[in-house]
Amino acid sequence: MPMLRSPIAALAASLALAVPACGDDAASQSTAATDDTTATTDDTTAATDDTAATTDDTTAATTEDTTATTDAPTSTGEPDGAAIDAPAETWTWVPFADARCANGETTGIGVNLTTRSDRVVLYLEGGGACWDEATCYTMNASAHVADGYGEAEFAAEFDPHLPKVMTAQIFDRDDPNNPFRDMSFVYVPYCTGDMHGGDNVVTYGERTTMHVGGANLVAYLARLVPTFPAAERVYLVGASAGGYGGTFNWWRVQQAFGDVRVDLVDDSGPPLDPPYLAKELSDTWRAQWNLAASLPPDCPECLETFGAIYDYYGANHTTQRWALLSYTRDWIVPIYFGFTLEEFPQAIAEIVQSHVAPYENAGYFLLDAVGHVLLTAPLPITSGGVDLQAWLGQMVADDPAWASVDP
Repeated sequence: MPMLRSPIAALAASLALAVPACGDDAASQSTAATDDTTATTDDTTAATDDTAATTDDTTAATTEDTTATTDAPTSTGEPDGAAIDAPAETWTWVPFADARCANGETTGIGVNLTTRSDRVVLYLEGGGACWDEATCYTMNASAHVADGYGEAEFAAEFDPHLPKVMTAQIFDRDDPNNPFRDMSFVYVPYCTGDMHGGDNVVTYGERTTMHVGGANLVAYLARLVPTFPAAERVYLVGASAGGYGGTFNWWRVQQAFGDVRVDLVDDSGPPLDPPYLAKELSDTWRAQWNLAASLPPDCPECLETFGAIYDYYGANHTTQRWALLSYTRDWIVPIYFGFTLEEFPQAIAEIVQSHVAPYENAGYFLLDAVGHVLLTAPLPITSGGVDLQAWLGQMVADDPAWASVDP
């Protein structure tokens, strides 16, 4: 089986030296491409120097010290389906007894409810990914897998004196240019290592690991739907691993909300396939996470390639809008997928032309710079003379002039 050690080690080493310089170069092309943009927040990318450097030992197959048990239980019981009651426009932690982190501890969600509108943002956090003992526990390549995420972590990150919420522009109610400012917000943390797509319990070495991000979302939806009985529209937004999670689960969120339209914003989670994603690695992710449980059940092609998921939505979600946001030189995605930064411009160009451009209700926004995750980058963000917030505003307003943006 092919090893990813050598190419990823070389890539990680080159990134440690090249990213600041690339960021400076990109800054001349876009105000969003600063050193801060390239070094996005830990929880959004989980791509610290340690993560980048330690993906060296990743293999494209299940190691012999890993045992998968696809029939193991992934929750502690049926969710009660009770509506969430929380103070208006205040970030509030909502624990779930039937949602778990990879370490088995219970987790939950954060909500910030409002009566300003009947629209809802459901935001899936990012934070890397892991699929064996090395990536999960030696390299710590995914956020909160070993330590979990509960009320204490939420309170620290959403401290009103220095809130994490300020790094996510879509949560800023005081920004008149933010098209999401008057909506209710739901924040889904990330602690399962599976891009919010898993429904599996595995053993890595001596550690039981719950890849149950997809199962957790089912539990959350059981309460979120009755929390918003008059919802007019829902926006499923994800960053990095959360972007992939949004793509995996869009059908599920739409199904849960029924006739309420659900739109998708995938920030920096492009659906890569061979030659950029090795088939062995793709197969490992699908097996370790039981990813099939979170993919559209009537899409057999989705079991084989990630691009097929976009094509499924293009053919079946024809009344909703969806968007892909990406840098042309994303430096994090290649590390996890096992190819080089130099190959990414061609990869993203192929994706948008093959899996986004053909669909009338889909759009992409590409920024010619080195970075990862546009929604947390310093504002304003402009590409091809188009402002990102204004572009998202067109999407939200169903503006017929909304169109994809190339640099």
